[in-house]
Amino acid sequence: MKLVQFADPQPRVGLISGGEVIDLSQGAGPPRTLFEVYYDCGGDEVGLEEAVRRLEKAASGARRLELEVLLANRDQGKPHLIKPVSGPPGEPHALRIWLAGVTHGNSARLREIEAKQATGDAVNVYEQKYRECAAGGRPELFSKGDPDAVVGHGQALTRPADTQRLVPETELVSVYGVNRKGLLEKLGYTGGNDATDNGIEAANPLNLPQAKNWAGACASFGPLLVTTSAFDDTLVTVSCEVLRGGQRAGFKEGKTGQGHLNMPDKLFHLERSLFSRMPLPPRHLLVFYWGTPIVFAEKDLAGGLLVGDVVRMGFSGGIGTLENPVVALEPVGQLAGLKGYS
Repeated sequence: MKLVQFADPQPRVGLISGGEVIDLSQGAGPPRTLFEVYYDCGGDEVGLEEAVRRLEKAASGARRLELEVLLANRDQGKPHLIKPVSGPPGEPHALRIWLAGVTHGNSARLREIEAKQATGDAVNVYEQKYRECAAGGRPELFSKGDPDAVVGHGQALTRPADTQRLVPETELVSVYGVNRKGLLEKLGYTGGNDATDNGIEAANPLNLPQAKNWAGACASFGPLLVTTSAFDDTLVTVSCEVLRGGQRAGFKEGKTGQGHLNMPDKLFHLERSLFSRMPLPPRHLLVFYWGTPIVFAEKDLAGGLLVGDVVRMGFSGGIGTLENPVVALEPVGQLAGLKGYS
């Protein structure tokens, strides 16, 4: 089963059937979001897929939209895709976003090389963290503090003015809820781009929070959600293409999934590490990025991501292609009110 959220102009939730999207948001009440399908339409009791089936049956004769048109549309005045999971209207922080790093051997090795080049140090924490996690130790976990700064397919990623080197990070993403028994449920999978300023991260790993978080849009995920029973997370092929002036400026492919995570218990090691310290509260959803198998060195993508670039990430298993342009993060002039500003 595949699900999307789209705006027309308010959020709506749809079920993909063939090349069409069945609009499940009928009438004035829920569901407007996948959150409401799960928590307000019985999904946390009977399961997400059964709740969707019931909504589909009740929505007999509902309008259908062409998926290809929704994927392609960038006109905000017409129906267009948004991120496939969000909090309910007015409650963005009912969605939590967490991410893992240094989970794939090739990305860990390149991060180590970049950091050693930037600092001149012979010993680096990336190599140490990779070995620690591979031995069953504590993984690198971090959050995106503002869920509104994580956007969906077709929406723009922002590039702060003080960015040193912005790179895309192609990641498999899993989505979780808490059922009525108080137990975690994995609801499905999507694709994600954990955009990162690896210039400041390589200079000092303590810059990680700033390398991963900024206003506007510091990450994306989508374009759609594939439910758990319909997705094999053992081996997932991913790709990332960067277009600059309509021409390919960089391209890489990689492998992710359970079979490519470096820790003994695979994804459960990450889940256990996260949820044992940060239990998911009732009536919340959580989006979790698995870490990237693809890292763009300078020779792979000159200058990193620049304003005007377009990032296209492909994911096997039915997730599809996540596309985002890169725009400048506009300054707001707030510093003028502080002493010492000039």
